Amino acid sequence: MKIHNVVRKNSYYDSVTLMLISKQLKQVEGLDDVSVMMGTPANRVILQEANLLGPEGETAGPNDLILAFRAPEDIDVQWVINKIDEQMSKKTAAGKNADKMVIHSAVKAYQDDPDTNLVFISVPGEYAAIEAERALKYGKNVFLFSDNVSIEDEVYLKTMAAQKGLLVMGPDCGTAIINGNGIGFANKVKSGNIGLISASGTGLQEVICLLDAMELGISQAIGTGGRDLKEAIGAATMLQAIDMLINDSNTQTIVLISKPPAQSVVEKIITKVAGTTKKVVLCFLGSVIDKVPSNITVAATLEETALKTALLSGKQPELLTTESKLAGWAQEAKAKLASGQQCVRALYAGGTLCYEASLVLGETLGPIYSNTPLRKELLTHDVVVSGQHTAIDLGDDQFTMGKPHPMIDGSLRNEYILKVAKDSQTAVLLLDVVIGYGAAEDPAGELVPVIENAKKAAAANGNTLVVVAYVCGTNQDEQNKAAQVAKLQQAGVVVTTTNAQAARLARMIVDERRNG
Repeated sequence: MKIHNVVRKNSYYDSVTLMLISKQLKQVEGLDDVSVMMGTPANRVILQEANLLGPEGETAGPNDLILAFRAPEDIDVQWVINKIDEQMSKKTAAGKNADKMVIHSAVKAYQDDPDTNLVFISVPGEYAAIEAERALKYGKNVFLFSDNVSIEDEVYLKTMAAQKGLLVMGPDCGTAIINGNGIGFANKVKSGNIGLISASGTGLQEVICLLDAMELGISQAIGTGGRDLKEAIGAATMLQAIDMLINDSNTQTIVLISKPPAQSVVEKIITKVAGTTKKVVLCFLGSVIDKVPSNITVAATLEETALKTALLSGKQPELLTTESKLAGWAQEAKAKLASGQQCVRALYAGGTLCYEASLVLGETLGPIYSNTPLRKELLTHDVVVSGQHTAIDLGDDQFTMGKPHPMIDGSLRNEYILKVAKDSQTAVLLLDVVIGYGAAEDPAGELVPVIENAKKAAAANGNTLVVVAYVCGTNQDEQNKAAQVAKLQQAGVVVTTTNAQAARLARMIVDERRNG
């Protein structure tokens, strides 16, 4: 196989579009290890480390597009280039609206349409802060999808935004729903009176989708970026957003979501919401929070957050499968497994869903090894650790550098599913399927043949692979949650109604084998 680089001079694409183009190009016959990147210095280093950088790519500039791939020595490169152009034309044509004018500079857009108040920024990290500062100077709120922005730049941007009465969502902000409009990875959900603020993208998606399933709607869903609740940032965006929701007449209940924040930040947030007459639900996954004011309800999981929010809204939650039914499923699965099958292996597209699964699994199973571990001594980047349970976030930077996110392209997870299935100690394969704006068109449909092959691989070793999954989304999403669930069930996958429930079921199967 030979490395090829095709460079398109002065052809800028944002990172979301590049991820989608990468997925399309993988369908071109004969191409291997496809990566599509802007020619920034950092991206060229990534390509070099992946052994995909050729002489043409080495000379590319930040505004040039690099299409890097491996192909057989005898392949007709011009034919490949034509196929690449064909796929890119499809993608760019699909993204255009004939009724809208194409504007080639952000400044011109701000000048031509001064009434717009929100800018979506998805450029390489080294340029993201510059673009965000420019947007703030023009009086625009910022949704900063880009990552690799320094903490110093984040502090500067959020301080500047606060002084101007503006909001910076991000960097590395994946999800928001503002005035009914989904931004980034979001879902179609009902409008209502519940306002959410979250440092976790899929954590926010999980809660709003569960609320939707219980016939509850949202007023706003505001993302803060994953670092916002670190001590260096001090929850700058979350504190601003809390003020906004307190003053929003359409919001009656406020829900706050994050992985464990710094303790000093927890105290700031509790002090901020203690004075409001509105109901507040607090979910800081993995944190122990005691002695909160009477208007604050603490939840331990995303599932519990949705259920407690529903109760505060006067709804009696009915979305969960009963524990007795879970126990029945666990007993049925246990009977099919060989004696050596003892481990849960979780492969996740959603980072916060993975973290929640680790918490739930760890309640009784002991150590859960992960690339986003509950404790630093449990850190691993391997999907299989001999004799141990694992929960791997495949959307983490180590897996996505130069490649599409697994919510867009499941190719990498598909490879790992087969690896997990072939391991004789695997009892349960635990998966999430995230649908909605920006996600793959049919993620369950793409998973089904992979799961079927994985079951065959396990059977070849005398094992039965039990697959448990959860679909995060709604029936209003383009992919349709019910349709996705049905496809998985037809392939013999046990599908639960929440992510935490999927983890509990996986835990019960292994617990019962250990104690049976």
